[in-house]
Amino acid sequence: MTAINGRSVLVIGIAGSPRRQGNSELLLDTVLEGARVKGATVEKIVLAGFKINPCRGCDYCRSGQCIQRDDMDLLGPRLEQAAALVIASPIFFYGVPAQLKAMIDRSQVYWNRKHRLGKPIDREPGRNLGALIAVGATRGEKLFTGAILTIKYFFNALNLDYTRELLVRGVDASGAIREHPEELAAAFKMGQDLVIPITGL
Repeated sequence: MTAINGRSVLVIGIAGSPRRQGNSELLLDTVLEGARVKGATVEKIVLAGFKINPCRGCDYCRSGQCIQRDDMDLLGPRLEQAAALVIASPIFFYGVPAQLKAMIDRSQVYWNRKHRLGKPIDREPGRNLGALIAVGATRGEKLFTGAILTIKYFFNALNLDYTRELLVRGVDASGAIREHPEELAAAFKMGQDLVIPITGL
């Protein structure tokens, strides 16, 4: 893992769309490139390739562990190790897709560790950051409200600070984001801006 100014910097991007190489994933790739240019180690996780069962609501996670065994066993350690985490998602019915929501719901285990058991993920305040990329086809005033709230509380459970967001309205066709250079430039800058507070550079 890359160390910058004595700090290990791993920036993980999670592509939450069921569609590969769609607009949110293309923006995510650009964010990760910005972080890589700034010296971070970057990793992209495509949820469409993982099997994550929905939360059963069984409350076993009050113990600090989830009773289910699936690909969350692979994702969990990456969520814990990231210095910065970027979630990229299309907007489905004013929320996030089922693939992404399943991962978030299964992260209730981290909420229980933090708030019930007093064992949050050990992170340094202000230096472990979270960001949201969201792309919606329509232009409604509250288009992103549901996704923002969901991701903010997800980051809270992971002890990450919600610090950046890139919200794009009116983009629908696959790959259409390539026709919006200003959004791609904003995504590249987001990647750089995520690394700076962590390293102090």
